[in-house]
Amino acid sequence: MLGSNFFAAPRVGACSAAVRACRSDRTAVFFWTNSPFRGGMQGRGWRVHYDRRMHLFALASMLAAPTAAAPEAIAPAEPSANVRLVAPDTGDAPRSTAAAPSAPRAGLNAAIQPFGAKDSWRWQLLGSWIGDFQGASQLEAEWSASWFFMQNVSLDFGLSGDAILQPGLDAGGGGASIMFRWHFLARQAWSVYADLGCGMLFTNEPVPSDGGRVNFTPRAGLGGTIEVSPSVRLMGGARWYHISNANTGESNPGRDSLQVYGGLSFPF
Repeated sequence: MLGSNFFAAPRVGACSAAVRACRSDRTAVFFWTNSPFRGGMQGRGWRVHYDRRMHLFALASMLAAPTAAAPEAIAPAEPSANVRLVAPDTGDAPRSTAAAPSAPRAGLNAAIQPFGAKDSWRWQLLGSWIGDFQGASQLEAEWSASWFFMQNVSLDFGLSGDAILQPGLDAGGGGASIMFRWHFLARQAWSVYADLGCGMLFTNEPVPSDGGRVNFTPRAGLGGTIEVSPSVRLMGGARWYHISNANTGESNPGRDSLQVYGGLSFPF
C-alpha cells in the first residue's frame, strides 16, 4: 500500500482525476505494467485498480470539484524608495487644468465710492428759478461737475443756459461758474451743505436793461442732498444771487435775487 503522496507519470484526463479522488477517500491498488494504456498510449507507468463503487465516487468528485483554480491576483509591485517615476517626454509643456482666476470686473460691478469720499467725482443736472421780486426773473439750466478734493468738500465747475425776463428787453445767454461746497453734515443717506462761488453771465441784451451784456454772478447759500438709490441723490437748495458788471460798463445798476434750485447728482 502506498502513502497519500504519490506520482503517476502519465496522468491523463479522467484517470488522473480518479486517482486523486481515490486517494482522498479509500485505499486503492497500484501496480506496475509494461502493457500499453487504454487509448493506445505506449509506455510504462503506474496503473490503478478500483471497483465500481470507487469509480462512481471518482466521477462524483470530478463534478463537484472546481474545474480550475482561479489564478491569484498579482498585486502591483510597490515602487521602491530609490526608484523615481518619470513621465514620458512628449515635447509639450505641462498644462494646468485649473481655471485661471478671473480678473475683477470694472464698470457697473465696481464698488461705488461713498458720497463725499476724497478724490471722488460727481456730476449734477440742475434747474433753477431766480427772481428779485421786482418784476425780473431768470430761468437757468445747469450742468456741473464736483471734485471732492477733501473729504466732504468739493470744487464745482458749472455751465449754464439762461433766459431772463425783465422790464424792458428780455435777454438770453449762458455762463460758467465755479463753486466751493462743504457738506458740513454728512450722513450715509443725506447731507447738508453750504456753498459759495462766482460765475460769469453773457447775454444778447443788457441785464438789467440799463446794465451791461457781460456780468459777474457771485452767489452763496445752503442746500442738501438725499439718497434715492445707491448711486443717485436728489439735490436742492437756495442762494443769494447777485448780477453786476463790476463797474466795467457805463452804469452798474446790479440786481440781487433769490435762487431756488433742484436736480439730480450722479457719480462719475
